[in-house]
Amino acid sequence: MTTSYNACVGYFLDSLTGRSPQTRRNYECDLQQFKLFLVLMRPHVLTRVDRERLDQLQSDLRKADGKLWDTDLLSRNYKTRLRSQALLDWFDVEIDRIGKEDVLAFFSFLESSKGVSRSTLLRRLACLRQFFRLMIREGFPVRQDTLDKLNDMRIRTERKVPVALNEDEVLGFLTSIESERDRAIIVVMLFMGLRVSEVVQLNVNDIQPGQRSITIRGKGAKERYVPIHPLVHDAVQAYLKVRIDAVSDELGEPLFVSNRKKRIDPSTIRRFIKRYSLAVDELEMRKRQRLSPHKFRHTFATLLLSNGVDIRYIQELLGHQHLSTTEIYTAVSSAELDEAIAKHPLGDVGSD
Repeated sequence: MTTSYNACVGYFLDSLTGRSPQTRRNYECDLQQFKLFLVLMRPHVLTRVDRERLDQLQSDLRKADGKLWDTDLLSRNYKTRLRSQALLDWFDVEIDRIGKEDVLAFFSFLESSKGVSRSTLLRRLACLRQFFRLMIREGFPVRQDTLDKLNDMRIRTERKVPVALNEDEVLGFLTSIESERDRAIIVVMLFMGLRVSEVVQLNVNDIQPGQRSITIRGKGAKERYVPIHPLVHDAVQAYLKVRIDAVSDELGEPLFVSNRKKRIDPSTIRRFIKRYSLAVDELEMRKRQRLSPHKFRHTFATLLLSNGVDIRYIQELLGHQHLSTTEIYTAVSSAELDEAIAKHPLGDVGSD
């Protein structure tokens, strides 16, 4: 029996007898959006991959503000042909490769990046539940754990979409930074996902040249393994050349030091983030007003998620039990976490 997602969607839509045309269109849209997410961010489920078609699909989506359109777009007196829907149709997914982690990543992405309404989230959850239930009932090779996870998922009544910077905004912010210390702090948060309380507790011997990882003791004394990206090493070494000497305190010899030759305070980090944000033209007003150290932690998670890193790895790197609406607690190996950090989209940014 076929495992083609495209064929399964057609089978499902044909089963919606007695439903209104609008309901059918909504369900078809939801299944298309799920497929689009899989094509762009979960390549392991695809039956075939064509880099040229994928790049063209992403380009057409940017030109159409994310809309799946087959149309001619008039821009600056030039006609541009957009074929994002046709390009998406070319791709197909092996439905038996879709696992619970894929649907979790989909809903986490919707919550953290798209900011869709709660009613849309509920409809997409209901659609995927109904779709996978039918597939299993009709004997299609669908993984039972995928449906089980969909059945267990709940959409929170009140959602606050976390503020996160995109790549252009991050680059603009880094350009605005005036001191090596401040730059090193931001790079640590961007590439390690640390809380501000964890940043200020870092000691000089925590990030040494050649060191590949650090064990962070976070909330509730929970320890987690965090790889150290090469750009973190570059930024910290550049800072250490101009670091103010400071005496050790009860935690050790502080890495980040204030002008008073003491361990830096979280309030100092909050203040300089606010100050630098005023100089970043790329930042929209809402983000500029709400930017804080914790928003760089959101940025860390969002950038990794949007670039295809498994949500289980991000959860482990963040060191907490909840990521957006999902609740996962899966142990992963140090090697997998190293690989996750290596995929950081800002990895080519220089330290100068």
